[in-house]
Amino acid sequence: MAATAGDFLRMVMRGVVMNLTNPKVLIFFLAFLPQFANPALGPVAPQIFAFGAVFIVATFLVFGSIAVFSGVFGRLLLQSVKGRWWLNKITAVVFVGLAVKLATSQR
Repeated sequence: MAATAGDFLRMVMRGVVMNLTNPKVLIFFLAFLPQFANPALGPVAPQIFAFGAVFIVATFLVFGSIAVFSGVFGRLLLQSVKGRWWLNKITAVVFVGLAVKLATSQR
């Protein structure tokens, strides 16, 4: 089932709202980005906006690529019985490994 343009826009807007209301994103922009602004190069506000724009583009490219890859790879795995079998085995090994790590860790 393919997503329509309306579905895509709704998902993008949901992501924008989630990031705008996420305190970690606000802390990142308020604490990390200003360190790279150089008052000697001109007003700081446009530099911060430029850094924010670069961050948005980079995030969109990275997360967009992950989403496309995940969709294609996930569809292939779901269609393949052998692929699902391997995925279940790998998941079991990861969970057993995490359980062993948790059981052997000390406080």
